[in-house]
Amino acid sequence: RTHHNSGWIHMQIDQLISTFLRGIEGKPGYARNLAGLAEVVLEKKEKFRAFELARKALHEGSGDPQVEVRARNILGSLLPGYHLPMMNDSRRNHAWDQALRRAIRPGMRVLEIGAGAGMLALMAARAGAEKVTTCELNPIAATIAREICERNGYGNTIEVVSKRSQDLILGVDLERPADLLFCDIFADTLLEFDPLPALADARNRLLATGAPVIPAAGVIRVALASWKGCAIACRATSTAGFDISAFADLARPSVTVAIGNPDISLCSPAADAFRFDFGLPAHPGVGRIELTLAADRDGIVDGIIQWIRLELDSETVLEARPEPGAAFFSSPTFWPFPEAIEMRRGDILCIVAEYVRERLSIRRQPG
Repeated sequence: RTHHNSGWIHMQIDQLISTFLRGIEGKPGYARNLAGLAEVVLEKKEKFRAFELARKALHEGSGDPQVEVRARNILGSLLPGYHLPMMNDSRRNHAWDQALRRAIRPGMRVLEIGAGAGMLALMAARAGAEKVTTCELNPIAATIAREICERNGYGNTIEVVSKRSQDLILGVDLERPADLLFCDIFADTLLEFDPLPALADARNRLLATGAPVIPAAGVIRVALASWKGCAIACRATSTAGFDISAFADLARPSVTVAIGNPDISLCSPAADAFRFDFGLPAHPGVGRIELTLAADRDGIVDGIIQWIRLELDSETVLEARPEPGAAFFSSPTFWPFPEAIEMRRGDILCIVAEYVRERLSIRRQPG
């Protein structure tokens, strides 16, 4: 019944669009009307159709500031905001380019999970892969990736498949098992996009025996930290002479912070909470570890800072370690304590890190 209703709604939207387009074709204000139609379609939750209409409005209304603002408001809302910073990160690009050049040999057929805009697929094709199959569930991102691959002359080498990796079928989407798997589907906590099941599935079903995986491993790292902005961003006690402690129930357990924030400083050596070898056939869906962190200076500790480390291969590592002035597309996550703790050099603090599929939590051990 749900599928039937969904199909009926799609038909209604298609009829609405067709009728409206016939009414505005060749008339004054065409581009503005296209933008208006795109806005209506987006309200109906038809994101891909809104994407097509807004993009057409943007091209038809070139030079019209009103059309450009309205169309870009729609288009800018359709994909997560991390794509551009990630694609323009020179440190990431250099590391991935070097790792792919080392791994790829002539004649190799390679598989990517998560095409995004096609950057890594392009690098793999440039490195000499005979065929790159990259899957992308989001139809808007898949459309843009195909366009970018075509514009860069790799349209015949790179195939963008609009599917989840778990839905790829050997003999249909891939002619034969891939000689290499690569992906960058790791959020700031490593686990947020649930990459472990996708990697294990591809490892077991879609790769040739012994085929390498890039990254080879992913690590969740932690350290004690102080943050001058912690009280403002994370704690609800009192402000302007008022008791606001009831709002503490609504405070988030963690906050994403800028990697180069000069007000954040590490107060202990870094420790590995979890390390995942992506070449293994499976990973546990849950994990728990107790760690002891020792302060390496006297001072206030506000919480635990966590970041990711991607070991692309034996030579190349990408790590989002927080340092003043650092720049990187991935951000650390700060897990605040309820109250700041004063520690002396050598003092010990026990913490617990746990994950259930894509959900990570880190806290101080009671007692």
